[in-house]
Amino acid sequence: MGLTTVSIGEKFLGADPQAEAKELSSGLVIAGAYSGKIRRTLFAQLRDVVKQDKEFTKEIARASAELNVVLFNILVNELKIDKGDVVRVRINYSLDPHNRRIVWDYNSLRVEAFKRVPDEQVTRAVYDIVRNRLSHILETFRLAPKAVEEAVKAFEVPEEKAEEAIGPPPIPPSPAIQPGLVKLSDIVGSADVIGETIDGGVLVKLTSREGQSIGIVTISPSGDEVLIDAIVVYGGVSRRYTARSRGRVGMFAEEPSRVVGELEKVAPVELPRDQAELLIREKMQSLL
Repeated sequence: MGLTTVSIGEKFLGADPQAEAKELSSGLVIAGAYSGKIRRTLFAQLRDVVKQDKEFTKEIARASAELNVVLFNILVNELKIDKGDVVRVRINYSLDPHNRRIVWDYNSLRVEAFKRVPDEQVTRAVYDIVRNRLSHILETFRLAPKAVEEAVKAFEVPEEKAEEAIGPPPIPPSPAIQPGLVKLSDIVGSADVIGETIDGGVLVKLTSREGQSIGIVTISPSGDEVLIDAIVVYGGVSRRYTARSRGRVGMFAEEPSRVVGELEKVAPVELPRDQAELLIREKMQSLL
């Protein structure tokens, strides 16, 4: 297993020199999850722009799809990267102030791949795509974006599997916790939507029967399902619930109390108080 790093030095598509350049880095992620990580990172970096203009979410979706198609050709078609291989992508971009578009600086594209692939092969693949075939790839994407994106989506793996394969190991349930003793439906008095999130989901606040705020839940779209992630602090114990449910985010936005029933189907994991507080802050920062 080796780390291969490549970069393209020749200028192909530069950014507006008057615009502020930003760098997007996927971090280390399994190849089957790179496209989702690109989308989430771009949304997070441009959340302030989205707050001012919610229509800009369409441009973020378009730009991330464009980059993901280019990366798919490099990683999958050229390098034959497997879904479980680890990659990292870095690229600069800027916002075109005149057309309100995100412009990728493909000149700065760097790809790192943990795979038994000779450096020369990776370099040739990136060079060939960016210098010789990028125009054709982008034109194909422009003419039939949905059809091209289907190939990218087919390569993806579910987010929970991606998190299991890369990053810190999941926190095991504490021996002291007995989930069956605390039923959410017994302690939750109400569930209320408090806003939309940058990934197209909603944020829900859980309030106890005594009127105290006891939890935050993010409900995010994930293909034909929704990913439900809740942090609940009650009785001096912090717990995290994660569940998946078929349906649309809108179903839970219209009837947020449904989230309680979905969360009761899974066993919670006990968290240290400081970690729970950090996760709650991150969820609040995802609001538009």
